[in-house]
Amino acid sequence: MVSSVSQTTLDHLARRLDELAAAFPTRPEVVDPVTLADDMAALSHHLQHAVERAQERFTAPATVHVPERLVLVRLARATAGMAHALDTLGEALTYATTCFQREAVPGLAHSHLRNDPQVLRMLTAEKYVAARARLRDTAADLRTVPPQAGPSAPHATRPAARPAAAPQQTRP
Repeated sequence: MVSSVSQTTLDHLARRLDELAAAFPTRPEVVDPVTLADDMAALSHHLQHAVERAQERFTAPATVHVPERLVLVRLARATAGMAHALDTLGEALTYATTCFQREAVPGLAHSHLRNDPQVLRMLTAEKYVAARARLRDTAADLRTVPPQAGPSAPHATRPAARPAAAPQQTRP
């Protein structure tokens, strides 16, 4: 029997994303390419696990009922946020890696800043901050339970009155 995907699943993923985001450095002096690669691997693992969980549920679509489908939609949206954060970390790795310095600072080919590791660390730290914000937003979205549809008001049997239409004039 395949387990369902519930709000508890989303809460667990949100906690993991918050933990990962909290570990991201925000100061250039603590940026490390090896740790950055590890952070990317951890985020990639969470992303892959979320996608596999959704895929597992849809192998038998008849067993996935409306409440779980709504949770799966939220999980799919979260994977998009995670993928965006992973892309941002990929950009950070580009900046942090010396062999991509020219791409990190376009237009400064003849500048002394092109080879300045502090500039590249600052750019990397900025990307880390952007990825952190994305993961925190994604985690918050996972925790936010959409309002339940309550009993609807009875519908009127008559159509609503429409205002009288103004006479249309034809152009010659």
